[in-house]
Amino acid sequence: MGAWKRAAAAAFLAMATIRPAAAAPPVSPKLIVVIAVDQFSAELYGRYRDLFTGGLKRLGGGIAWPAGWQSHAATETCPGHSTILTGDHPARTGIVANSWFDVKTGSSIYCVAVRGTGDPDARGPQNLRVDTFGDWLKAARPGARVVSISGKDRAAIMLGGHHADAVYWWVDGTGFATSSYAGPAGPSVTAPAERWDAALMARWRAAPPALWPTDIPEDCRALVQSHMFGKERVSGAVPPDSARDVEDGPDFLARTGFQDQFRGAPLFDAVTLDFAAEAAAARGLGKGPQPDLLAISLSATDHIGHRFGNGGAEMCVQMHALDAALGRLLDRIDALGTPYIVVLTADHGAIDAAERASEHGLAARRIDGIALVAALNRHLRETLGIDYDPIDGGDPQQLVINAPGDAAFHTRIRDEAIAWLKKQDGVAEALTADEIVRAAPPAGKDPAALSLAERYHESHAPGRSGDIAVEYARYATLGMPRGPGDYVAGHGSPWDYDRQVPILFWWPGIESARPAGPAETVDIAPTLAAIVRISPPSVDGHCLPAIASCPATGDEK
Repeated sequence: MGAWKRAAAAAFLAMATIRPAAAAPPVSPKLIVVIAVDQFSAELYGRYRDLFTGGLKRLGGGIAWPAGWQSHAATETCPGHSTILTGDHPARTGIVANSWFDVKTGSSIYCVAVRGTGDPDARGPQNLRVDTFGDWLKAARPGARVVSISGKDRAAIMLGGHHADAVYWWVDGTGFATSSYAGPAGPSVTAPAERWDAALMARWRAAPPALWPTDIPEDCRALVQSHMFGKERVSGAVPPDSARDVEDGPDFLARTGFQDQFRGAPLFDAVTLDFAAEAAAARGLGKGPQPDLLAISLSATDHIGHRFGNGGAEMCVQMHALDAALGRLLDRIDALGTPYIVVLTADHGAIDAAERASEHGLAARRIDGIALVAALNRHLRETLGIDYDPIDGGDPQQLVINAPGDAAFHTRIRDEAIAWLKKQDGVAEALTADEIVRAAPPAGKDPAALSLAERYHESHAPGRSGDIAVEYARYATLGMPRGPGDYVAGHGSPWDYDRQVPILFWWPGIESARPAGPAETVDIAPTLAAIVRISPPSVDGHCLPAIASCPATGDEK
């Protein structure tokens, strides 16, 4: 076993330590802060946990499941965020992917696109089929306020729900903005953001910001190494070569190069957290008669992981920067002088770039999913004697039959496609929608023990999910980087490295504990409901008794 694998194993053994459960959280927290770190895998958290000195150190000292679960197969941003505050798996939230193919319209639907408005940029929660904790809170406690903020529109909207008081996301060249389709967009919502954005842009014009820290931690410097990822050479230097000099010139804020590099740099999270703290203070969150919710999703880890993988100096620097930025946020919340609780988790995990992952002993490789679907369509055209492609392969993991003909012909297409797929190198499994629908897992089954079909079941919503689910080999990365800016690593599989994420609860005065048994992201919302003494609807998740005084309904773990 190599040094990297020994370190990872030791980290997970340490995380498995069981300590006594802590006392219940504050009787009446006035502020609930829920933080999602996009692409923050359990493995990544465990690898750096002992090096954290700021916010992540503080949060990790609470009641922690360092290796919790996103139990479903569709480990993408929109589905993962949809589970965190609804208490439901994507099969019930209806958010089965970041985008899905709609046969009726013959088009791809973005998970937060609002249809029928005539505005292609309309964004809102209309595709989310269930309510969120914030919706429950506002219904049960009139006067409670919900504010959701993220670098990504889909993350902010999924956490904010249907009745948020303010939902903001980053718009390149503008700053944090909202939409009337996502929530209120009157002057009381837009004016504070516009003032904050204007001040930020003025500061940047006066003194261009450093996208990456200039003081590189020693443990990160040791990871600087050039790699050929696919057909792209990445130097491993920090700042990355692509981020150098993008702040030059008086018009740098308007250039796509700066905006693109900003999203994939540690500064993105620092700016998001600063805006969140300002928004909380400006609205007096935590100071009203009812508990308020501040939901934050941080996007830089995801962008950095995609562009550079999670095993190099770039991610190392991001972890240290994220830790420091979260520490500053917690200090500012402390200064509010109100009882509060924080939950931190992630929407999904990830695996490192295949080439570097293979250096650490994993059977990692690259598979061109688009090319595989193209080959499948060629096979089907020849076998079935047709002159069109019957499979839409916009998502190589969720194939949709998009062809004329009756149900019997569609079944023939499906069966022929399944038989061909199962013979292909790199395909671990191919399942029909019927098989997935029948694979409902027994109640209470350990998420670690779910079969592939059961994991897909938790993600499957008829009419939105594909006719065929294709799972590629463990440790496989879909896609081939061919030049600067191409993704070198990804996620989206049902394998555990994409499903396992930290779940951390913390509040002032908490005693550290690592409870036995699993926790899932769908358990967060019903647990928060128990803390603020409201009754949630029937959901997939369960109240966690290590955190709250759970109602005696059988819905606790």
